[in-house]
Amino acid sequence: MQKSEPKEAAQISNHAFSLMVEQAKSGDNEALLKVLEEMEPEINNLVSFLKLSKEEGIQEITMQFIEKLRG
Repeated sequence: MQKSEPKEAAQISNHAFSLMVEQAKSGDNEALLKVLEEMEPEINNLVSFLKLSKEEGIQEITMQFIEKLRG
């Protein structure tokens, strides 16, 4: 049976992610890459809802995500 993370550790993780997002919004490209890396599983899940090839879907979702983040 897999142990779940303590609630406090999850909050720290969420806080760290929030900081990365803020840094990415401010133009930090390294932070943007880390955010996209963290979002990869969700992006891969969402791509199945698009009527595009997997590669095109990933590219489209990623592009839209970056535009919203930096826009």
